[in-house]
Amino acid sequence: MNSQLAKLEPAPVWRLFDAICAIPHPSGHETRLAAALAALAEKNGLAVRIDVTGNLRIDRPASPGFEDSPMILLQGHLDMVPQALATVDFDFTREPIPLTVEDGWVRSAAGTTLGSDDGIGVAAAMALLLDPELKCGPLAGVFTVSEEVGLNGALALSAEFLKGDFLLNLDSEEEGQLYIGCAGGARLEIDVELPQAAVPPGYTGLCCEIKNLAGGHSGVDIHLRRGNAVAFLARLLEKMPEFEVAALAGGTLDNVIPREAVAFGAVDPARLATLRLRAANLALEFAREFDAPPDFAVELRPAVLPERVWERSFREKLVALLATCPNGVRSMDRALDVVRTSTNLAAVKTDGAQLKIRTSQRSLVDAERQKLTDEIAAHFAPAGGRPTVDNSYPGWEPDPESELLRTAESLYRELFGTPPQVKVIHAGLECGILAGINPALQMISFGPTLIHPHSPSEKLNIASVGRFYEFLRKLVSQLQIPPEPDK
Repeated sequence: MNSQLAKLEPAPVWRLFDAICAIPHPSGHETRLAAALAALAEKNGLAVRIDVTGNLRIDRPASPGFEDSPMILLQGHLDMVPQALATVDFDFTREPIPLTVEDGWVRSAAGTTLGSDDGIGVAAAMALLLDPELKCGPLAGVFTVSEEVGLNGALALSAEFLKGDFLLNLDSEEEGQLYIGCAGGARLEIDVELPQAAVPPGYTGLCCEIKNLAGGHSGVDIHLRRGNAVAFLARLLEKMPEFEVAALAGGTLDNVIPREAVAFGAVDPARLATLRLRAANLALEFAREFDAPPDFAVELRPAVLPERVWERSFREKLVALLATCPNGVRSMDRALDVVRTSTNLAAVKTDGAQLKIRTSQRSLVDAERQKLTDEIAAHFAPAGGRPTVDNSYPGWEPDPESELLRTAESLYRELFGTPPQVKVIHAGLECGILAGINPALQMISFGPTLIHPHSPSEKLNIASVGRFYEFLRKLVSQLQIPPEPDK
């Protein structure tokens, strides 16, 4: 075990988190982690099921005398978002995440995401399932796959896998918050055919790059001044019509705000000095619009001369569409103090003679999400864009009167002397899908404090993990029906 984590409490949670980080588990590569958790559960006498999608359920039977207690599901996801600094060469499918402790926080020592979303939730659930001192009714861990790329594991769950009375989702990211609702989402991909032309004679190859934005979670951080590298690159190209575009690349996943984006193409060498000055001025303009990290940069540098570039009039049209594509917060819900509807211009990628544009829409109102998705699809119609919605999921409708919420609020106040904040979150949680599969489930979501999820700056607060686990363990106990005293 990592020597720094070995000193932290609660020890069972940190030991399991360390073990989870040691097994590569980006989305689509969760099999090894699921197998390791299953083997650990079976070694401790617990029942294990893995469905055809790879979702894992671990059942702990009721303690003697607690057989009539409700069944509680501890729910989280097995996959993590793989993001690394541009200067870091890291294979998330093969390399473990090295951990370090710094000023009360745990982070990756490799310049990558940490995977505390949702590795810490899974670790806490497993610690509770394996706790020999816990006296409780039937308890189960339900761990899904591919949450970060469209909640695909949750969408494939059967009603049998979700058999239970209460569900505690352990995938939230701020201590002291109890979440009772979330946004639904849709992922839209638009394919655009690229008419091409010959490179003008005498031109030289050029690369234009937006680098080192803060990035972040497209649900949690979309309202912050993070900047979007793909959107900024489009604006840069709009201000540099002399630059002949051959290819674009930027962004990675639909739930990540793009940190980097690059354009490859060609330019008349006589225009280079002018373009550099224009790019420098635009970099200053960008930096005034958002909280620019110290190493934020807009760079123009020599590149290999491309064989073909976009046809000029089409280049003008498509760049303008990218620069004006809706991005960021569309509306706020003032009563709930949360983003109501948003969109993330998540990624662009040239694939042969096609440009693939990926966006992600979220909303607390499913009809508004659909309307915004349709609007963005129509936005690229003038360039012949072919839209495909390849993933969508419903929101989670709040139930502020549930028995589970009342119990959790009362316990939190008793433990910590202050009431928790009851909130709805703009990020997508699996609870909306789970409620559709088992409408009888009462659900809340909570977790410890982690910051900058989905970015290489991700950090997990150590002290909050202890309080999170204490609350989780005692909430499970509070929801039990105590055994009858001996007569």
